Amino acid sequence: MRTKEIDTPKKAKTTVYMNLEEETLLNELFIKRLRERKKTDKSALFCEGIRLLYDKEIALSDHQ
Repeated sequence: MRTKEIDTPKKAKTTVYMNLEEETLLNELFIKRLRERKKTDKSALFCEGIRLLYDKEIALSDHQ
């Protein structure tokens, strides 16, 4: 019996340097999501933030 190969997206590992205020904001977002029972992790929050920033600064500005 042959097992199915599962395609997993390639992920990059990075180091992020934050000041204490930024770390606190990230932790508050993380805790809020946990309380809302939304499964998340800090990496997912960073990815979401990058996409939102991209939309704000690049994708939406292309339509103007």
